[in-house]
Amino acid sequence: MKIRVGYGLAGNQSGIDSYTTLRLAQPNGVVPVGSAPVVSLTELRNTNPDLKWEVKHNFNAGFDLAVLGNRLLLSMNYYLSKTTDMLYMYNVSVPPFTYNTLVANIGSMRNSGVEIAVGLTPLKTQDMELNINANVSFQQNKLLSLGGMYNGEYIDATEFKSISSLDGAGFHGGYNHITYQIVGQPLGIFYLPRSNGLVSDGNGGYKYGVADLNGGGVSLEDGEDRYIAGQAVPKAIVGSNISFRYKDFDLSVQINGAFGHKIYNGTSLTYMNMRIFPDYNVMKAAPQTNIKDQTATDYWLERGDYVNFDYVTAGWNVSLRNRKYIQSLHLTFTVNNLATITGYSGVSPMINSSTVNNTLGLDDKRNYPLARTYTLGLSINF
Repeated sequence: MKIRVGYGLAGNQSGIDSYTTLRLAQPNGVVPVGSAPVVSLTELRNTNPDLKWEVKHNFNAGFDLAVLGNRLLLSMNYYLSKTTDMLYMYNVSVPPFTYNTLVANIGSMRNSGVEIAVGLTPLKTQDMELNINANVSFQQNKLLSLGGMYNGEYIDATEFKSISSLDGAGFHGGYNHITYQIVGQPLGIFYLPRSNGLVSDGNGGYKYGVADLNGGGVSLEDGEDRYIAGQAVPKAIVGSNISFRYKDFDLSVQINGAFGHKIYNGTSLTYMNMRIFPDYNVMKAAPQTNIKDQTATDYWLERGDYVNFDYVTAGWNVSLRNRKYIQSLHLTFTVNNLATITGYSGVSPMINSSTVNNTLGLDDKRNYPLARTYTLGLSINF
């Protein structure tokens, strides 16, 4: 058994461009100085000479355990990190600043989680062997703050900032902001009006009913009260590999999954809307449902949990009587993307659920389904 404890600091400067701390100037026109024309210069942006790297404070503790002749391996790790002096672009007042934006080290964020890995060999003989390896990680993060003091002046960033939104083909009207960055919450929060189902639009069609939150939400620029409806980043990620051997035959399976997050089915919101027809195609069920609305509510927000069988490989070590020229021959048959178990109604739950950009948590008509492939392989050693 091995016990591990670690603590350290790490820097990061990826949030700023080169020369951000320097006073850069560019030509701004020609002015007369005496009898001669002179090119005038102006600064490109507000300059912050106090910029520095972000600092991530990392703490981790865990143990590694091996018993029964390494037939049972267990590893567990807990980590906690807090990033301070976060680099962020702030809106500032003019004056005293020359421009209305400034890059500064002010914000902070916290990440924590538990990682568990298990390796098990329950069966091991000359003819048979079974190995099971699995790992699970539980993760959470929280944006702690974006405001603070700079040169005696308090500067702050908006507490509600849209990260991903719906757009593109077939999207006509309707407030399209879906996923938000909110101070005091994990990154990638779904912040949406609550739908109470479909209601008549008075013209033979249906629209999305919006529930009254009675002051429980925050009214944004669309005039709708919103509430925290879930997060785009999975709370738990699981992976496993199972391998089995019987004499000259072997079988291996790779499985992964994610749990505790949600997906916004923007594809259904767009193509279940009969207002876009016939300019755009609609789904098969759209004419019968006859929805004539594209307001983004939590109606199409779904659980994103899934288990995916990434691949299954069957192999055969061909027995050779004459090994004069060929030492070994191994035949394999692999099926990639065998199956996905999920309750998500869209094409695939395996969308962007980790990288913070304009696609986070959003199934927006651009995700091509994973193809199932079949591969036959032959390995020959001479």
